[in-house]
Amino acid sequence: MRKLSQIILFFFLCSIFISFPEIRNVKAIGTVYIRSDGSTEGAGLKFSDEVYWFTGDIYGQIVIEKDGVTVDGSGYLLHAMNEGGILLLNRSGVALRNIEIVDSPFGVKIVDGRNNEVRLSNCSINLENTTGNSIYLNKKISLLFSNSSKNIVTENNVTGSPVYGIKLQKFSSENIICSNNITDNTSGVEFHGNSCNNTVYENHVDNNADGMIFYYDSNNNTVYNNTIAFNSNSGIFFRGSSNNRFFRNDIVQNEQQTICWYCTNIWDNGRQGNYWSDYNGTDADGDGVGQEPYLILTLHLDGEHYDADNYPIVDEFKIPEFPSWTPLLIITVALVVVAMIYRRRLSNQNQR
Repeated sequence: MRKLSQIILFFFLCSIFISFPEIRNVKAIGTVYIRSDGSTEGAGLKFSDEVYWFTGDIYGQIVIEKDGVTVDGSGYLLHAMNEGGILLLNRSGVALRNIEIVDSPFGVKIVDGRNNEVRLSNCSINLENTTGNSIYLNKKISLLFSNSSKNIVTENNVTGSPVYGIKLQKFSSENIICSNNITDNTSGVEFHGNSCNNTVYENHVDNNADGMIFYYDSNNNTVYNNTIAFNSNSGIFFRGSSNNRFFRNDIVQNEQQTICWYCTNIWDNGRQGNYWSDYNGTDADGDGVGQEPYLILTLHLDGEHYDADNYPIVDEFKIPEFPSWTPLLIITVALVVVAMIYRRRLSNQNQR
């Protein structure tokens, strides 16, 4: 009899649980604000000591109105619902990390800002009228500069964009783009509209439709120690942009190595040029530099001309996947941390 009572109780409890409605996590929906006084408005964030964490997926937009804060995605998604992801307007010292944004015309937009950073994230990034920002160690991004200068973009995977990987436009100058993997985009790196005096080095610009594009008075950029390879249209495309300098690059098996219209550019540093996979010259003295120049066809209004790489390299440089200074940087940071801990312990002992 007791066993029968236990069976009846078991089925009774099961019927109660089945009758309960399905319980779901509450969604954080709508615009979330981090106000200038540090308070939040809207659901989805918790904060402590200037650090704000996602508590779950957020459906909407995040607007940051306070300088010097850190926002951490904590493994959750920001579903921007086609409104835009995270907006920083005239902000400085804001750090965004572990941010993944979907369903958005832009992921992170920084306007009139300075000295902000985006790291360890997966989203598109738009810099407008900004300076001194750092974009680094991101997993999958595309990046648009508009009138933005003196920013650094390093050690990112810039992949899978149906438009550009990195695009600089409207007087975006003196930026540094280094040690990135820029692959499988419609274009790798584009310079438009007076984007000048930028430096691009130690990147892999591979398997895009076009590797690098220079349009309309984007002059005096320096490109060195990059691999520009296996791009399906062109490795390097110019239209109306001159005095850009290329040297020590591996330019390998692009459908067309270069396409140059209405411009004159510089293809060596006076001692070394570039490695060209289709170079047929000889290195008679064994110094690693070919005796015959590599000629680059350029089209001008008065007909065909040729630029020349006067010191073409006969062997690939094999640009490393990771920058050679990374181990040194890690060691330096570790030493600084140890020194700080030692000083703190010493100070505590003296206070005793």
